[in-house]
Amino acid sequence: MVDPRNEQEVPENKHRLSTLKGTVIARRNAGLNSIFRIRRMVAVDIESVLPLYSPNIKEMQVLNKNKTRRAKPYYLRDRKNTLKKQ
Repeated sequence: MVDPRNEQEVPENKHRLSTLKGTVIARRNAGLNSIFRIRRMVAVDIESVLPLYSPNIKEMQVLNKNKTRRAKPYYLRDRKNTLKKQ
C-alpha cells in the first residue's frame, strides 16, 4: 500500500493546483497507458483513476509503504472512514 501525494492541474484553471492524498489500491501497467487507482478518505470515500504518465501530474511522493495481503488491495473499500459521523 503506497500513499502518493499528487499535484494535479485543473483543466479549466491553469493556475490552481490541487493536492490529492490517498492510498493506491491498484495499478495497471500498459506502457504509456499505465493507470493507478487512488482511494481518498475525506468526508466521503472517493476513488479516482489517474494516468501514470499524465503531463497534468507535476509531482508524486510516496509518504509511507505498508505490507498488504494482495497485490491489488480492493479489500480496503470495506474499511470504515473515521471522519464520517455515524
